[in-house]
Amino acid sequence: MIFVFAAFSVIFVRLFQLQILRHDLYIAIAEDQHFGAIDLPARRGDIYVKDTHSGELSKLATNTTLDLLYVDPMVAENKQEIATELTPIIFPLSEYELCVETPDECFYDLEKEKSIETLIVSDTVWDIDSGATKKVESVTEEELDFKSYSAMTKEISEEVLRKISKLEVDFVILRRDSEDELMADIINERLPGIFVDTDRFMIYGDPTLIPESQLTVISKTLATYLDEPPSTIETRLTRRKVRYVFLRNRLNPEASRAIKDLKLKGIVLLPEHWRFYPEGELGSHLVGFINRENTGQYGTEGYFNIELEGKKGAIYAESDPFGRQITVGETKIVNAVDGDTIVLTIDRVVQREVEKILKEQVEKFRADTGQIIIMDPFSGAIVAMANFPTFDPNTYTDSYALRKLDIEEGEIVNSTTPIFKKDERGQYIPIEDVDLGNDDVEKYVYENVFGPGVFKNKAIGEYYEPGSVFKPIIMSIALDAKEVNPETTFDDDGPLHIDEFEIKNSDNQYHGISTMTEVLEKSLNTGMSWVAKQLGKQLMYKYLKDFGFGEYTNIKLEGETKGAVDYYSHWSKAQLLTTSFGQGIVVTPLQMVVAWAALANGGKLMQPYIVDSIIREGEVIETEPEIIHRVISEESSSIITSMLISTVRRGHGRSADIPGHLIAGKTGTAQIAGKYGKYEKGDGTTITSFAGYLPALQPQFVILVKFDRPRIGENTWGSTTAAPTFRLVAEFLIDYYNLESSS
Repeated sequence: MIFVFAAFSVIFVRLFQLQILRHDLYIAIAEDQHFGAIDLPARRGDIYVKDTHSGELSKLATNTTLDLLYVDPMVAENKQEIATELTPIIFPLSEYELCVETPDECFYDLEKEKSIETLIVSDTVWDIDSGATKKVESVTEEELDFKSYSAMTKEISEEVLRKISKLEVDFVILRRDSEDELMADIINERLPGIFVDTDRFMIYGDPTLIPESQLTVISKTLATYLDEPPSTIETRLTRRKVRYVFLRNRLNPEASRAIKDLKLKGIVLLPEHWRFYPEGELGSHLVGFINRENTGQYGTEGYFNIELEGKKGAIYAESDPFGRQITVGETKIVNAVDGDTIVLTIDRVVQREVEKILKEQVEKFRADTGQIIIMDPFSGAIVAMANFPTFDPNTYTDSYALRKLDIEEGEIVNSTTPIFKKDERGQYIPIEDVDLGNDDVEKYVYENVFGPGVFKNKAIGEYYEPGSVFKPIIMSIALDAKEVNPETTFDDDGPLHIDEFEIKNSDNQYHGISTMTEVLEKSLNTGMSWVAKQLGKQLMYKYLKDFGFGEYTNIKLEGETKGAVDYYSHWSKAQLLTTSFGQGIVVTPLQMVVAWAALANGGKLMQPYIVDSIIREGEVIETEPEIIHRVISEESSSIITSMLISTVRRGHGRSADIPGHLIAGKTGTAQIAGKYGKYEKGDGTTITSFAGYLPALQPQFVILVKFDRPRIGENTWGSTTAAPTFRLVAEFLIDYYNLESSS
C-alpha cells in the first residue's frame, strides 16, 4: 500500500507540473470557465487488458478524480475573506518553492522588477594609457531575484478578489490561434468592445463595452470573418451577470479538504476526472493518450474517443429570452453520462514479455525500430502487439524533448535520425544537408531518437516491402490454383533477365533442378519467379486481393494504413516476378499476420480484432470471431504448412526451430527503396522479418517479428535477427500456455 501511494504521489507531481503549471493551458481554462456555464466532464471509460490464466482484468487507462474550484459571486457573501482564505490553499508554500526551482514552468511571475541601478556594477580595470587602475561601471546579468512567498500570496489574493468581485462578464473569447490577416481585418473594422491580442493570436470581446443598439450589427460583421452564425456570436456577446468564476482545477485531495473545512458560502468544488495510465509504457501504442484538449490520440483512445469520453453535463443559470442570466433564477444541473469501458484481447503477461524481448533485440541488432504481433489464427483475436521504441502516455510530452548532440565526444547518429538546429529566433528547425558537416553549427536530436514519431503504431500504420516472408503466400496461391505441388520442379540454372532487371538469388547461388519445397527452404527468388509465370498477372492479383492486401483490415485502432496492390493491368513483366518474392508490393505487418493466419487455419481469412468487449451502461457487448471468406482450400493450407515445417527444419528458418515442437515459418530480408526508386545499399538498408505459427499442425498462435534497418554487418538477414527473436517469443508462449510437444 505504501508503494502504491508513493507511486501515485510521483505521478501526481508530474501531472501537476505538466498540466497545472503550464501557463497557456491554465490561462485557457481560466478564460473559458470564467464566464457562463461550468462544464461537468463525464467520467472517461476505462481500458482493460486481461490475464489469461487468472482471468483478472488490469487497467491500462483509468481516471483519477480531483476537484475543480470555482466561486459564484452572486452567492458569495464575504468576498474578501474568501480571497484571503483560499490563496494559501491554492498557492501553498510547496508550489512556491517549485516555482522558484522552475520559474519558466510557473503560472505566476515570481521575478522582481529590477531598476537600472541594480544592473550596474563597478569593476577595477587596468588603464593602458595611464598605467594605473581605475573604476568603471558596466551592465551585468544578475541571478534572478524572486518575490517572497508573502508578497506573492498578497498579489494572488488581490487578483482573486478582483475576479470574484466582477458583476458582469467582461471577457469572451471569440477565436484562438488567429491568423495575422484575420486579426488585421478585425482591427480595421474598429468594432466597439471587440479586441485583438496579437501576442496570443486571440480575438475577444467585452460585452460591457458593446452598445446594445449595435450588438446585432457587430455580430453580423464578426460572423463574416469567424464563419459562425450571427445569432451564436450575439448570444455570446450579450451582457450578463458573472455566475461562475474558475479559480483552479486538479486540486490535490489535501487542498480540497482544507477548502471544504472553510465552509464559506459561494465556494463550490466539483469533482473532475483526469486520465491516468497505471501500467506506464505497457501497450502504449494500443492505448494511445489524451491530449491537452482531453481528446483521444492514437490507439484505442483515438479510435473510440467519442465512446470513451461519454457526454458531458453542465451547471448553468437560467437566462431570459435575450440570453441574459437571471440572478434570482435557479441553477440547473445536467448530469454527465460516463463513457464506455473497453476490454482488449491483449494478454497482459504476454504483452509485457513480448515488449521486453523486442526492446532487447532491437538494441542488440541496432535496428531503428521493431514490431511483433501475435494473433489467434482461428478467432482473429490479437494476443500481443508490440512496438519499440515506445513511450509513457502519462508523460507523452517528454517525447518532444531535444538534447544537444555531443560532437566533441564523437557521438554518431544514424542517417535516419532526425537532426535539428536553431534558427535566428532560437526555434528548432530541421538541419540542412549543408550544415551536417559544419562543426560550428550546434546540432540537436530527440532524447528518444525519433521524437513524436514513437506515437505511431507501425504494426498497423506503416507499410513496407515484405521480402521473402511473402513467398509462402504466393506458393499457397499456386498450390490452390493447381499450378504446382510440393514436388513440382524447375531448373534453377542462373539469374533471370527481365526488361532491364536481373533477378538473382540472395546468396548468388543456383541449385539446378529444385522442387517447390526446396524453393521455400532455400528462398529462391528465381524459383518464385517461375511460379509467378505459371500464375499470370490476373490470377495472382485476384488471390492477393482475396488475402486482404491493399485493403484496410478494419482493426479498431487509430492510424491504420492499407498498403497498396497495383491493378494487374498496370504491372510490368518485372513486377509480376518481383511481387512473388515480396518486392514491388507494400503491405502492413498486420496484413501479413492476417494472411499467414489463413495459411495456418485451413484457408479462412479472419477479421482481426483487438476489442474483446465493450461495457456500456451495464451491458456487455462481446466481439464474436468473424470469417471474412475462404481464400484457399483446407488441402492447400495443409500442404503449405508441411512445406513451411520443412523450411524451418531444413532451410533458412532453422534458427527459429524448437526441438520437440513443430514450427511452420519463413524468413524475410527486404531491401528498402530509396528516394529515386533504386534500392538502398550498405549497413542498415534492409527490413528483416520472420513469420510463422505453432503448433504447426494445430496452430494456436501466428507470429510476425519485424526489424527496421538492423545493423549487424554483412550477416544481417531475417535468419540472423528475426528468426531467433521468433524463437524467444515462441519458447515463452510454449511455457506460459503449457503447450504439449509435437509427436
